[in-house]
Amino acid sequence: MPSTTASPPRPVRQEAVRQETARTGDCVKADVSPANARLRPGSHVRDRNDLSLEQAAGVEQNLNRILDGLGLAPEQNPRGQSTGRDLRGAAPINIPVYFHVLHDGSSGNVSAEAIGSQLDTMNASYGGQNGGANTRVSFTLRAVTRTDNADWFNDPERYERTYKPRLRQGGKSTLNLYSARIGGDLLGWSTFPWKYSAEPKMDGVTIHYGSMPGGSIENFNKGFSATHEVGHWLGLYHTFQDGCGGQGDRVADTPAERDPTNGCPAGKDTCPSSGEDPIHNYMDYSYDTCMTSFTGGQGGRIHNVWTAYRA
Repeated sequence: MPSTTASPPRPVRQEAVRQETARTGDCVKADVSPANARLRPGSHVRDRNDLSLEQAAGVEQNLNRILDGLGLAPEQNPRGQSTGRDLRGAAPINIPVYFHVLHDGSSGNVSAEAIGSQLDTMNASYGGQNGGANTRVSFTLRAVTRTDNADWFNDPERYERTYKPRLRQGGKSTLNLYSARIGGDLLGWSTFPWKYSAEPKMDGVTIHYGSMPGGSIENFNKGFSATHEVGHWLGLYHTFQDGCGGQGDRVADTPAERDPTNGCPAGKDTCPSSGEDPIHNYMDYSYDTCMTSFTGGQGGRIHNVWTAYRA
């Protein structure tokens, strides 16, 4: 495979950006499944991010125990639902990002400009610039690596346990974002923050390079797959977690939703509780053109989970 060299990446928020180019040979293959994933609507593939009621309950029990020990939310909100009150007064979080480009020659070797646009999209999403709440989370690009490996690029799920340990940089508060060609209906996947201590080298987010701003995937090319997956990396569930029952996504200001959204159907309302489905929320499955916002409660949960697992 030919190695490639790209022009230096553009600076993001005044940070100096270092670019590394690597070429790798064959390596041990490992069959793995993504922990959390965004699927194109209508897919028949099960999203590993859909936790069962029991799984979510176990996660929340541990989270609330940690927060309780820190003197935070559980006793103030015994139902475990994050609200905008948790966001008010929260210190801003700035997250360093290492962007790892997996490619096969020129295929998937995304430009520095595309990477910069993806970071801009994430900052706009989490800053409330498209609508909704400012979560007080921002991202700064620290470095870009480029790895010319056809296997890793074309089958990133299969080789995840090979490329991540080799490429990942930083600690629990550092976002490692990988771009590749993902097969089937997957647009990306992520690890949850409470998984970091058990497998720190596997921590991070993988996205389909065609989902980046201006990419090739129709209806999903404004860069919001990265926004969605980073939401999981920060501890958010889907808005349709638990359906119409249970405690949902553990956020007080996102109405319950039975099914993920396909397209942008105005007036969609799948649960008897108050409020229409949050079709414009980044943690649903709507088209990118439909997505505009996080809520204050989601921002509050991000900061609580960050304190518990990534601070």
